[in-house]
Amino acid sequence: MTDSATTPQVELDGGTFAFTLPDHWTKWILFVLGGLLFIFGFVMSADPEFGGPVPAVSAIGCLLMLAACPTELAVKLAKIRAQMRPAAVKMRSDAGGVELESFWNSATVERPTRDGRDWVFPAPPEDDWHLDSRYAADADKELIPEHPNRVGTPHPPQFSNYAIFSILAFLLLLWQASLLDWGRRPMEACLGCDVSTTTSGPHLAFYLIGISVIWLGVSVFMWKRAQTMQDTPTSNIRSMAVGTLELVGQVRPWVEHPPTVAVDGDPSKSVDDLSAWYWKYEIYRCRTVHYTDSEGNRRTREEGNWETIRSDSGATPFILHDGTGGVFISPDSFSRSEFGSHLVRWECRHDTRLRGFFTNLMFQGDVRRHRWTLWGLKLGDPCYLLGTAQSRKDAALEEEGVDRTVQNALLEVVGEDAPGFKARLERGTELTALSGVRSQVEYLIIPTLALVTSILTLSA
Repeated sequence: MTDSATTPQVELDGGTFAFTLPDHWTKWILFVLGGLLFIFGFVMSADPEFGGPVPAVSAIGCLLMLAACPTELAVKLAKIRAQMRPAAVKMRSDAGGVELESFWNSATVERPTRDGRDWVFPAPPEDDWHLDSRYAADADKELIPEHPNRVGTPHPPQFSNYAIFSILAFLLLLWQASLLDWGRRPMEACLGCDVSTTTSGPHLAFYLIGISVIWLGVSVFMWKRAQTMQDTPTSNIRSMAVGTLELVGQVRPWVEHPPTVAVDGDPSKSVDDLSAWYWKYEIYRCRTVHYTDSEGNRRTREEGNWETIRSDSGATPFILHDGTGGVFISPDSFSRSEFGSHLVRWECRHDTRLRGFFTNLMFQGDVRRHRWTLWGLKLGDPCYLLGTAQSRKDAALEEEGVDRTVQNALLEVVGEDAPGFKARLERGTELTALSGVRSQVEYLIIPTLALVTSILTLSA
């Protein structure tokens, strides 16, 4: 049972500005590499031996540093998780990593050492689930500690590392375009120049416009998604009503316990307690490619990439419980789902099954590796959803033997859309689902300014 007194107060208002640093050694490597590229770009620009400035190198460095820095909220939640659930965090860290199963086949099993979608605050343990009265409130009749109606809704800072590094990267690319876009130079300004090198090629400003359009489009999509989560009030399951709603709670079993999932039909890749899951099988295939170089010579090179061969998904009805009560969820009715990082990944050099032998024969090229990756929502996991509550059919209630005095037991939640409302199911709570969001300034204003600047540059 959770204790409300142990739930710390979290400052969820990011304020005006926040600067964060990498929170893992792998991200520190990426950050340092980005910093070195940023400096090296200016060193190259100052050295005449390189033939002129190359700010694009510094721009790449900015993007690497941007990718390495987490959001302020993600850093806060990681610290609270380590404080409130030290045993669980240590257990995942110890159990995670890469395990070598077979030296001869180079077979490995990899599990993440960290999980940003896991509980931040302690969740009700399995002994407190009261499976004999799955729709009733828990013993303390209180909301789980991580419920939005208890901790609040987070809001990101107006400016962060994202603003700094994205603006720098764009300005550096704009500088690079101005240096290389010789097509914009008037012919009369090129007297004595090699016309073939000064007037050929497309305007590089067009590429910047394309990048800005894609950047703005992705940002608008992410902003709308974040706004929906922040603006939609979270319902308490005990007092929920029919219609569209937002729920946050814990995944608990229904009458039927989730069956064991055997990835790709392989019993050695079996996982239990999955209420919703998705897996895919990939091969790493290499091919010999023939091409003509810049001097007209025919050459060959080897190219390799991961290709998806098969995939599958499934779900089993479960109970979503927020401490005040439980409700029946039909996860297979949700067309949009997000499970976060993968649960487990298997990889090997050869698929020794008969099915794997035929896979090698069916595809041209040299198959070097095989990989199976599983994502899922397990019993006990946190769950966030936007869905539609509707009345359950009498036949289903009778078959299950539901206590009709419990109002929330008479409802079910399905993944039906409504005008301006997109249903979805996610692993995690509202806190963890919003841990990576940006402000309206960073989502909309900065990409819009980049697009306007690109257009003005082209028209100058």
